Amino acid sequence: MIETRGLTKVYHSRKRGRITAVDALDLECRGGEVYALLGPNGAGKTTVLRILSTLIDPTSGSATVDGHDVATAKTAIRRLIGVVSYETGIYERMTPREIGYYVGRLNDIPDATIAQQLEYVFALLRMQEFADERTDDFSTGMKQKTVIMRALVTAPRILIFDEPTAGLDILTAKSVMDYIRLLRTDGKTILFSTHVLSEAEKLADRIGIIHRGRLIEQGTLADLQTRTGKTDLEDIFFAFVQE
Repeated sequence: MIETRGLTKVYHSRKRGRITAVDALDLECRGGEVYALLGPNGAGKTTVLRILSTLIDPTSGSATVDGHDVATAKTAIRRLIGVVSYETGIYERMTPREIGYYVGRLNDIPDATIAQQLEYVFALLRMQEFADERTDDFSTGMKQKTVIMRALVTAPRILIFDEPTAGLDILTAKSVMDYIRLLRTDGKTILFSTHVLSEAEKLADRIGIIHRGRLIEQGTLADLQTRTGKTDLEDIFFAFVQE
C-alpha cells in the first residue's frame, strides 16, 4: 500500500553544508495495517511522511502510495490520504463544521455526503459541543481534534499521522491513540511516526526504527524481540540504535 525504495532527501545549508535527512530508505506499510515509524527527534520521520504526503519531493529513490508515485501522481495520492501533523494549523475564523465542508468540497464530495461523514466524525471525536464554534479560542486538544476531523472528513483509505500526540496533555493524547485504535478496526491503513515507545508498542502491527535518516530495522514486536533477545521495546530500540 505504501512503499519506498532507496528514498533519499538531501538539503543544503550555508552553515552545515549537505544534510541527508533521509538516506536510502526502504519501507513497506501493507494495506490494512498500522505501521509505527519510531525514532528520536531529528531522525527523519517527518521528512519521510512529508514526502509520502506529496508535500515535498525526494532527492532520489522512489515512493508510492497505493501504486501512485509521489513525484508524478500527487493529485491521486491526495485524494486517497488523510494527514494529521502536530505542525498543522487550522483556520481560526472558521468552525470545525465549516472547515469540514471546505475540505470536502475541495475534494469534490457532495454536501450530503459531507454532512453524513461529519456527523460520524464529530461523534467519533466527541466534538458535537464545539462543532459550530470558531476555533480561535480552542484549547490544544480541541484544535488537534479539529485537525483529525479535517483528515477524516473525506473518508480516506490511508491515514498518515506525524507525531499525533506531540504537545498534548496525557488525557488528550490517550484519546488520540484511542481514535487511531478505532480507525484500525475500521480497516484503515495507518502510518504514524512517534518517539513515544509505548504508542508504538500498543498500536502497531509492525514497527520501523529510523535513525539518522536510515531505516535500521522493521518488523512485528515479536520479530524485534527475537532478533535482539529483549522483551521491552525501549531496550530493543536502544539495542538497534546503539549499534
